[in-house]
Amino acid sequence: MEIQDPYRSIIQEMPILICSFLPDGKITFVNKTYCEHFNKTYEQLMGSSFLTVVPEAKQKIMMDKLSGLTPDSPIQSHEHPLIGPQGDICWQRWANCAVFDEHGTLIAYQSFGEDITEYKRKQKIILKKNRALKLYSECNKIIVHGKNEPDILNKICRVIVEQGNYRFAWIGFAGRDKEKTVHPVARYGLEDGYLDNLKITWANTPFGQSPSGKSIRENKPVISRQISSDPNFSPWKGEAQKRGYLSNLALPLSFENRAFGALSIYASKEDAFSAEETTLLGELTNDLAHGIMAIRSQKNVRRAEKTIRNERDKLQNVVNGIGEGLYIVNTDFIIEFQNHIVRDLFGGSVGSNCYKSIFKRDTPCSFCLMQASISENCSKQLETDFLNQRQYDILFSPFQEADKKIKSVVVMRDITEKKHRQAEAIRVGHLASLGELAAGVAHEINNPITGIISIAEILTDKFHELGGDKTIPERIITEGERIGNIVKNLLAFARDKKEACSPTHVKDILKLTLELVEKQITKDGIHLSVTIPCDIPRIDARSQEIQQVFLNIISNARYALQKKYPKPHENKRLVINGETIKTGGKEYVRVLFYDTGLGISKDFINRVANPFFSTKPQGEGTGLGLSISHGIIKNHGGNLWFESQKGEYTQVIVDLPIHKNHSSQVDI
Repeated sequence: MEIQDPYRSIIQEMPILICSFLPDGKITFVNKTYCEHFNKTYEQLMGSSFLTVVPEAKQKIMMDKLSGLTPDSPIQSHEHPLIGPQGDICWQRWANCAVFDEHGTLIAYQSFGEDITEYKRKQKIILKKNRALKLYSECNKIIVHGKNEPDILNKICRVIVEQGNYRFAWIGFAGRDKEKTVHPVARYGLEDGYLDNLKITWANTPFGQSPSGKSIRENKPVISRQISSDPNFSPWKGEAQKRGYLSNLALPLSFENRAFGALSIYASKEDAFSAEETTLLGELTNDLAHGIMAIRSQKNVRRAEKTIRNERDKLQNVVNGIGEGLYIVNTDFIIEFQNHIVRDLFGGSVGSNCYKSIFKRDTPCSFCLMQASISENCSKQLETDFLNQRQYDILFSPFQEADKKIKSVVVMRDITEKKHRQAEAIRVGHLASLGELAAGVAHEINNPITGIISIAEILTDKFHELGGDKTIPERIITEGERIGNIVKNLLAFARDKKEACSPTHVKDILKLTLELVEKQITKDGIHLSVTIPCDIPRIDARSQEIQQVFLNIISNARYALQKKYPKPHENKRLVINGETIKTGGKEYVRVLFYDTGLGISKDFINRVANPFFSTKPQGEGTGLGLSISHGIIKNHGGNLWFESQKGEYTQVIVDLPIHKNHSSQVDI
């Protein structure tokens, strides 16, 4: 189709490509811009086919698109590659208009085009950057939200291949072995066993010249733009080409300027990695390296925390298993830690003052050695019996914490039983000595008494024959027999034989006890009153031990009364009563010893049963009597306790369980 003047000159100078051609493709007109673009003259182009500049693979597609134009839809627009004047491929956008006659017959095509090669190039770069940015973003999400190192590494490889449109990706860590082997730890993509027999090292050897090996060794990105022609890739070239690997980029995983691995990416195109893409992937690898180290640090922290927890639990078990109370206190007397023994004894005390929560005082204890142990930087030890009627050995040991603050570990050892055993040992020794003395007394006194009684009986018979007054010899016999009974009871008391419990009456035990001390009581001017009901049940007891308890209580009462009333007095009284009680679902025989002596202060009332504690002056008491008595009653399943008011009275209460299947009977 020939363009007519006056528009021809205008069309010739237009900066777009203009071409007219017949249905068979022969050019009938081109403008100046078209000629210049394809570097041909007007004459060369006239009569030629426009398809000569269309790649052969695209010619049929082009003609099919043109043949699709109709009178109702005569215009189309499309982009397609063309062959440039230098034989290179350029991209153009064309608008084609089919021209039909009045009968609807196609007579020509009028086309207008523009070169968009630069636009396509920039678009490709933008798309590639966007793809890389998306890849970077997805990988960072994985790094941030990953739970463990293997999971993160494998997901990173997957995203690189899928989002980056690469062939294959793998991550290897630098081994510290002699050969400096690179060990694959994650992979994704078309591998088909590529890594199974891959020998890669980061040593400077022939097998250390791969991009991955060099990247680790030199701590920088390494690119093989054309694997087929890269001499450094020779050991792996055949296997790479089988899998369509045409180029390779390796990026170091580096932390603190030291590479510990590499990310290796394979593309299905040669020279597939631009500078911008390499830079972005380098930033990704840097983030991945720091993410790996962060995970390892967290793992190390968790491992350290687990170790600390295990050691703490172990220490806690040791602290709780030592069988001693232990707590840590600072210089302000605040408890910062306590083991379960202290907690069970005194309740939860952490955060409170030790002197309040443990020793029940309003101010620091006068006997406390904590400050002294800290100031002298040595352990201090003391014994105390201020705690819940038990005795403790307390050790104060100073130590310095990480914050440089000095604190004290306080260990409380319950020595109540130890003291009781010591007291028992002393008692056994005393009784052994008493047994030896009693045996001597029996030998030295019984024989003369037997002689005296025999002579008195002879005198009685003589007086009877002579008709004289036999009262005096009979009194001699009576008193001699009484002396014999006293010696007999003394021997029985001193033997401390381990008899079995048997049913017995407290009235019988009390009678034997009073036979030993009744004369002294009368001599001291003490008004004695004993009231034991005749129908009181029997008890299961070792009579000798209960006699020992009663004798000790009565002796203490005599002492207190004598100290308060050195001379006879109407209020100088000792009252002993018995009764049956029921408590805790069990029946007991209760014996009460009430004296109007000195009494016991409230500060000492809970300590009188402790071994070696005595209210008597030095040298007048061992502090063992009531402690041993308390143990004897406990061993019988009973209870012993005290009620007292200083200067007024003391009452000792002894409860002993009654004999099972007991029956009441009148005592003598």
